[in-house]
Amino acid sequence: MNQTLHEPKYTVKDVSEITGLTKHTIRYYDDQQLIPFVSRDGRNNRLFSEHDLDWLRMVHCFRISGLPISEVKHYIAMCLQGDETIPERAELVVKQEKELEAKIHEYNLQLMHIKEKKAYYESVLAGQLDDTWNPVNNNPECGEKYDIPEHIKSASKVHA
Repeated sequence: MNQTLHEPKYTVKDVSEITGLTKHTIRYYDDQQLIPFVSRDGRNNRLFSEHDLDWLRMVHCFRISGLPISEVKHYIAMCLQGDETIPERAELVVKQEKELEAKIHEYNLQLMHIKEKKAYYESVLAGQLDDTWNPVNNNPECGEKYDIPEHIKSASKVHA
């Protein structure tokens, strides 16, 4: 085992600069015991090794992909148990991959809708189109014109 990888040498500030994570996030992950081998110096400051950074990257990847803290903890516990948990870990990763792909698909649909709206509003602002997509305009494609309640009318004047 390469001892240099396990040598504690990075402070929370260093790790924040290296990874781009906030100091708060790093401390939170450690407080949640998601980075199993973080050391402390004589003043109780956290010190991270290269090995700890690998754990941190994995944890953050799982969290960003939507895996709950409890599941991340379960994954870490399985890692610490050893190779006999590889099938279960692999299963968890495959499940998370499918969930993330579904989210990406949904985000792509939403992004496409937003891009269509953006292009539409650019055309409206350029004077090339009338605003027919606004449901409150008397557009037969959008149904009847709405009677907007007075409290909503007055609220929209505040934001104008």
